[in-house]
Parts: sequence; C-alpha cells; structure tokens
Amino acid sequence: MLEIIKKGKIRMKKSKYNYIVKKDETHPALLFNTKTYALVELEDDIYDAYKNEILSQEQCKQLSDFGFFVPDNVDEIEQIEMDWINRFDSIEELTLTTMVTDACNFRCPYCYQPHITAQMTEAEIEKLCKCIHKYGKQNKKINLRWFGGEPLLNTNPIFKVEEAIKKENIQGYSNITTNGYLLTDELLERLLKETRIRTLQITLDGTEEQHNSTRKLISGKPTYKRICANIKKAIEKEFFVIIRINLNKNNQFIEPFLDGIEKMNIERGKYVIHVNNAHEFDTSEKINGFYFDTAYEYGNAYDKVQNSFIKYGYKFPRNYTKKCGCAFEMPNTFLVDCDLKLYFCTSSEKDDFFCQGYINDEGEICTNENYLKRRNLSVFHDDECKNCIFLPMCMGGCNYCRMKSEKYCIPEKYFFDDFVKKLYCEAKQE
Repeated sequence: MLEIIKKGKIRMKKSKYNYIVKKDETHPALLFNTKTYALVELEDDIYDAYKNEILSQEQCKQLSDFGFFVPDNVDEIEQIEMDWINRFDSIEELTLTTMVTDACNFRCPYCYQPHITAQMTEAEIEKLCKCIHKYGKQNKKINLRWFGGEPLLNTNPIFKVEEAIKKENIQGYSNITTNGYLLTDELLERLLKETRIRTLQITLDGTEEQHNSTRKLISGKPTYKRICANIKKAIEKEFFVIIRINLNKNNQFIEPFLDGIEKMNIERGKYVIHVNNAHEFDTSEKINGFYFDTAYEYGNAYDKVQNSFIKYGYKFPRNYTKKCGCAFEMPNTFLVDCDLKLYFCTSSEKDDFFCQGYINDEGEICTNENYLKRRNLSVFHDDECKNCIFLPMCMGGCNYCRMKSEKYCIPEKYFFDDFVKKLYCEAKQE
C-alpha cells in the first residue's frame, strides 16, 4: 500500500483496471486504465517506482487524479455494479427503435429477419402517437430510431409520428437505418422539412464487387453505385451519414473500401464509418468461409481494420468505457415491432423469449416478466466477466448473446498492447 495526503492521510492502492505496456524501441512504458480511459507515459525511473510501489507522494497523487490509484477502502467492481444498477432508475429518456415494416427490397445473406411483409397500420400509428404524447408530457426526451425491414418502403408512420413530435416540441433525436437505395431528392427534402431526422445509417459492404455480392436487390441486381450517389446527395443536403460496413472474411481487408469512400469526394466531418461484425444468426444464410468463426478471429481482423483507418487518416474505431454492454441494455429502451409489441433488440424480433411487453390502446408501455428478467440479468453474476480487467470497456458485451448463454468479448482484448500503442500514437499527434 502507498500513502498520500489528500484531505488527510488516506491509504491508496493501485486500480485493478491498470494495464502496463512495456517500453520498446517505439515508445516508453505506457500505463492505461480501462475504467477511466486515462493513458500516461512512464519514464524509466517512474516505471520502476510504480512497479516497486515506491512512488513519491506527489507522483502518487498525480496518478490518482487519473484513477490509477484509488483509496484502499474503495471496491471498484462494486462501484461499476452500482452504476449499472442505478441506470435503471433513469426516467429521463425513452428510446424506441421502431419498425414500420418488415418488408425489404434487398436480400442480404446474413440478415436475421424473415421479411414477412408486416406493415405498421393507421391504428398502430395512432397508438404510437398517444405513447409519444403521454411520455412527452412527463418531460421525457423521446428518441426514435426508424427501422425495418427497409423503413423507406413505408414512410407514412415516420412522417405522421414525426409531425406529432414537432407539434408538441418534444426533446430528443430521430434517425433512420436504411439501405439507402430509395432515397430521392424529394424524400430528403421532406425529411428535412417535416421531421427532426438529420442522421442516416447506410451500409456499404466493401468495394463495389464485395457490396454487390451481399447487398443486392430481390431481383439480384447490384446496388453499390446508386447507394454511393444517394449518400453523397444526403450529405450535400446536410444530413450526417453513418456508413456501416458489416465485416466478414471476404471484405476484412478494407483499404480498397476506404479508397472507394475517398473517390466519393465527401467531406470527412459529414460522415463516420462504423465497423460491425457480420454475425451468423440462426436464420442467416449458411456460407462457407464468410463469417468469422471466433471472437479471436474477428479481433485479429479488427486490429488490421484499425491500422487501415490510421493509414487513411481516420480516427480508428474502438470500444470506450461504457455503462452497459449495448445501447439496448439502457433503461426505457425497446425495439417496437409493427404491431407495437416490444422486444429486447433488433436481433430478437418475433421471438417470444425476448418479448418485453407491448404498447396498449391508450399509448401506455406495458412490460412483462421478460423485462424484469432483462433487468436482473447481470454481468456481475459471471465471475469471469466480473473480474476481467476489460469489464469497464465491455460490460459483458452483447446482452442478446448473454441471454442465449453465449459470450462475445470485445475485439481489443486480443491485441490490447497494440491497441494502447495506437491510442498513444493518436494522442501524440493531437
């Protein structure tokens, strides 16, 4: 133990989330904390003093300011767990990922949806508007993520609900996840004028050849060129675009993909590239040599993706310290199906095991016992995860997988020395 003076004499200990990267020819020793995301370089004498616990009071105080030392009576795991529990008491926001249709004009092999062509009807729109009104009156921020299928195949619910939101001046945000094929000048103008939607998430699965092999129309015709043109058009109209790539074994070397983005000649600050693992779901098409077989294999590919981002001058994708495993684990967060049944997340629709309740005729959110199970499903019941140094950056990962008794660790776990070195190089350049 080390002693420092800070509002009296307090015994301090090293944080259990400290991670050391040893000195090499490219950098000094690096000290990183997965809970505070703090990173410092340690000169040789400081590194030796840290390892041997003979730091001076001043050195110890400086490191404690960044969370590298904590009071001896602090249980860091308990702190994180209490933050995890307390988030359920938050009533400030309601976030609804809302399916307006299950139909889609694409047929992507890894898709988990059945595409049974269900549509949100006028009756459901009316109930959803009641829900927005009811919870908006409680001064909640209401966030709407419009989803499908392909949501642009049924825009009526989007415009009607967004009209109600604007009319009542409800705070929050709205966005759309779309394949981007149906975007037109007229539709983009309507979205700007009649909704608060300013962000679109659109997928490009690699180069033109790679994308057209997975993101094709029902007819089998290609979509890459039209989607690129529509992304450019949306950005020109001041929409922010999240360009998503679903990483698989065929497109994992992404520099040709990044070349394609560069050729679109769009301003860097108007878009971001989001990298996602193309998971194989039970309903996905079985394709040999397409999906990553393990989290370790995906981690290796993700490491190379980060290197490519750096090479092309982008801020590389990463996992940050978080309060929960995924956004759907946050309180008052649901997937709303076309019939207004509530599900845990976008990967769990139509599955009764993941059904969380429904929105009733009066616009009230009625949850069931599955919602209580979701609240009680804790990463802190898993000793391996609870005691992992990467817990603050992972929080157990995908809760959908955890509910299915599966685990999928964050990719950085498998190349963490290199990850910290990348953070260091990035910080030195800023």
